[in-house]
Amino acid sequence: MTLRLLQDSDIEQLLRLWNRSASFDQITPELLEEKVFDDPNYDRELALAVENERQLVGFIMGVVRADEAEKRGYIKLIMIEPKLQRNGLGSRLVQQLEDRLGRAGCSMIRLFESTPNYLIPGLDPRYTEAVAFFEKRGYQRDGETANMEVDLSTQDFATAEDEQRLRTEGVEVRRAFMGDHDEVINLLQRHWPGWIPEVQRELLNYPVSLHLALYKERVVAFAGYDGNNFNTGWFGPMGTDPAVRKRGIGGVLVRLCLQDIKAQGHRRAIIPWVGPYNFYSHYTGARISRIFWRYKKEIGKK
Repeated sequence: MTLRLLQDSDIEQLLRLWNRSASFDQITPELLEEKVFDDPNYDRELALAVENERQLVGFIMGVVRADEAEKRGYIKLIMIEPKLQRNGLGSRLVQQLEDRLGRAGCSMIRLFESTPNYLIPGLDPRYTEAVAFFEKRGYQRDGETANMEVDLSTQDFATAEDEQRLRTEGVEVRRAFMGDHDEVINLLQRHWPGWIPEVQRELLNYPVSLHLALYKERVVAFAGYDGNNFNTGWFGPMGTDPAVRKRGIGGVLVRLCLQDIKAQGHRRAIIPWVGPYNFYSHYTGARISRIFWRYKKEIGKK
């Protein structure tokens, strides 16, 4: 078996390998391209493949996300040919990637939750062998999160009445356009700077996949979709300035987004990495659909 760097020409084999090994996360060629080559921090030296008789049998991808305070390392994707699992191939790939992330200046590695471009926000414990594998390698569980799912087929998500009520309170709700960029980014920088990349992508989509609320001509709330995992019914992020909460603004914005996702032809919408379960349940009928365990491992810098 040969360990080498991923090549552009590997993408078809990589897709087949992923869909053989990740039963709960089947993906399309377009989504795989987004997760690998379209990642803003894609580093060829952190995308490692194992080849056997001209066939890919293993792959691991890491990314480094950096801000002013630290560099954060992630194992973003890992896949092993099912019939070759438990033979040390996964351990070899993980060790190689850990060493490279350490040399890149990372002192901690997290699993899968590589926001803003990520496929899943943690490890689904139904991948029981993966749970055992990573815990054996020293990864420690430090929390959990969940995805919720909305059945779009039985709801119309009407907002006209609530939009009229908000107008009487001086709040305008509408779809964003590129001219809103600076106002939206100012709001995000004050409250949610980590969401800026996803929202910027939503502003570039056609049609723009971002809805806004404005009060006194200033953006005070937003909700979007297709900022990550494009065209999968992936909702978010969303936020409302604390000064104008408790008016039902968020409830209107989320339903406008769900109208759009339904119009794309999706029968369900996914609300990932959820915090306020009650909010989404109340306004959209969303139900918790998946649980993810979050893991981290401290490593020495190389």
